[in-house]
Amino acid sequence: MKISRPRQPGNDIDVYLSPLIEYLRLLWDEGVEVFYAYERSISILWALLFCTINDFLAHENLCGYSVKGHHACPICEENTSYHQLKYGKKTWYIGHRRFLNRNHPYRRLKKAFNGCREDKTTPLHLIGEEVYNRVCHVKVTFGKTLKNSGVENLWKKKLIFFELPYWSKLDVENNVDEVHATWSDHNEGIWENIVTLPK
Repeated sequence: MKISRPRQPGNDIDVYLSPLIEYLRLLWDEGVEVFYAYERSISILWALLFCTINDFLAHENLCGYSVKGHHACPICEENTSYHQLKYGKKTWYIGHRRFLNRNHPYRRLKKAFNGCREDKTTPLHLIGEEVYNRVCHVKVTFGKTLKNSGVENLWKKKLIFFELPYWSKLDVENNVDEVHATWSDHNEGIWENIVTLPK
């Protein structure tokens, strides 16, 4: 199913995903009968969903994490490195070298990047149970409602996949498709600091 903008459902995607969640619960809890052609017999099939793959904008709607503003990185959260451009008022996301190894030569380069060495450590990725603890009490109102002004909540909803009993135990539940993230107009500022490095 493809839902095009500007009528895309946003957070209401959970309404469309509810039947899928019910079917996935059935496949996990009870299984379904399938015909095994090789042996010409009927067997019980169990299955699980182990990850999702989507672009960065869909990541916001699916996972409920706000990927706009000064805390757009779902890994760094409040520690997202950003710079507000003075004239264009555009947010420029910097500090990606912190994800490199501690002794990587790019960490020492100044001129090729933002004029500074990168000494920050790599932030720890949240595990599923930590994410669940952050979102389990978030109140969600489906439908196109007015936004709360003056309040910035990084987590807007609880991901519907948490209704699956195994979801919070998975190591990597949601993946961002790098091709779409790289060329997304919304995330253009994230990639502005990627430059041609000297040989």
